Amino acid sequence: MSAATKQFEVSDAARGPTAALLVLALPMIGITVSRMLMGFIDFAMVSQLGTAAQAAISPSTLLLFTIACLGMGMAQAVQTFVSQADGRGEPQRAGAYVWQSLYLAGVAALLSAPVAYFTPQWFALIGDAGRHPTAVQAMEIQFLSYALWAIGPMTACAGLESFYNGIRRPRLGLLAVVASLVTIAVGNYVLIFGHFGFPALGIAGSGIATVLAWCVRLAVLCAPLLSSGIDARYNTRRGVRLDARKLAELVRIGGPISMQWLVDIGAWLVFLQLMMPPFGEVAMAGSNLAIQFMHLSFMPALGIGMALTTQVGNAVGAARPDEADHRVRVAWRVIFGYMGLMTVVFAALGRPLSALLCFEPDRALHDAVVSAGAVTLLWVAAFQVSDAMCITYSFAARGAGDTRVPAILFAVCCWGIFVAGGYCMTVFARSWGVHGPWMMCAAYIIVLGVLLRRRWRAGVWRRIRLFEPAAHAAPRPADSPAAAPIASGGAE
Repeated sequence: MSAATKQFEVSDAARGPTAALLVLALPMIGITVSRMLMGFIDFAMVSQLGTAAQAAISPSTLLLFTIACLGMGMAQAVQTFVSQADGRGEPQRAGAYVWQSLYLAGVAALLSAPVAYFTPQWFALIGDAGRHPTAVQAMEIQFLSYALWAIGPMTACAGLESFYNGIRRPRLGLLAVVASLVTIAVGNYVLIFGHFGFPALGIAGSGIATVLAWCVRLAVLCAPLLSSGIDARYNTRRGVRLDARKLAELVRIGGPISMQWLVDIGAWLVFLQLMMPPFGEVAMAGSNLAIQFMHLSFMPALGIGMALTTQVGNAVGAARPDEADHRVRVAWRVIFGYMGLMTVVFAALGRPLSALLCFEPDRALHDAVVSAGAVTLLWVAAFQVSDAMCITYSFAARGAGDTRVPAILFAVCCWGIFVAGGYCMTVFARSWGVHGPWMMCAAYIIVLGVLLRRRWRAGVWRRIRLFEPAAHAAPRPADSPAAAPIASGGAE
């Protein structure tokens, strides 16, 4: 084991496991919350254009991430390889993996270009199938025609952030996030409403600002990659060449992550694009309101999950599975506590929360949207604890390299219960209104949480090996004085 890893072991033991998790997780929470804030800034500023724009922005943003997740999920596998290499005391193997994710980003940019260019043609088919109101559909097309050009930078950012998370330097990613948030806020202000001599582009201006924000984020993330300090430990300068074997490893581990993202985000896309529109503009706007607040619960939990991935990867790389299991139990308690609190908040404060984000000037329509948002937040409250289970055990499995079966569980539960069940409720139980699809959403998350927990406890992940065994990486006895808990604590 490397001297740097031992140093983190000592600091981790001094802090305690919960504090060590939170110290590592805080910058990652900042990164995940930033994704919510980017969407929230778009939502809040675009909503000032009216209810039609408010109904359009969330489904459009979700579609953007659905398409982008194919490359971003594969790029995120960098964290698994980097954290395990560091835990093995072989950090020099890590640099090449981040470069393979950048090559993936290049492919994603090329493949997404025609998708962006022909948005008016193919999206019209989705809008017609989902019976989108004409005004809503026009705004969705305006936004996506520009925003889809961000897919290449989004994929590259996912790989670089995963690398920095894996080497316990998430503050670098957080710095990039802050730069992107400033960019999108200023860009929206200037381009949506036409300030400082720029034309007022409406929702199209938000799409352009989205691309600019991701490009700025990528530029900030690239800056430290080749620094002497990072290169000396992780060989980032010498790992620049295309390595077919390592690229295939990223695809093998990251492919299921992409699938997991795709089935989950894709299901929400179907939910917003096909299940909600038949219930009208008010139901669409109310569900969009609820989803914005739902981000407040699961986005911070995702940051803790990302930190857990690094901790589990370190422990598995050092051949200490019991330590990995201990890290998971600690993370579960933290995530459960936070999302349990959000259950109470959503159930008790649904109406005032919804009123915060409803900018409709017509009083009757305003009250209807707020009521729809409050009712929807009750369903969101119903699955918070189960969502905590999903986050904890899926990110733990990712750190151990166990991605294929969890992705299959996601696909079966998500599309078998949420999508199929929700669509049947929309068609055959219309009298239930939005309660039918939201009830199927809650059932999906509850069942998936139980299955992922059972998968982890079955211990299949203990037999997975990403790297060939090495003599110097042999496990240490549990009672060895050096076998203190592995740190994934300290961010820098």
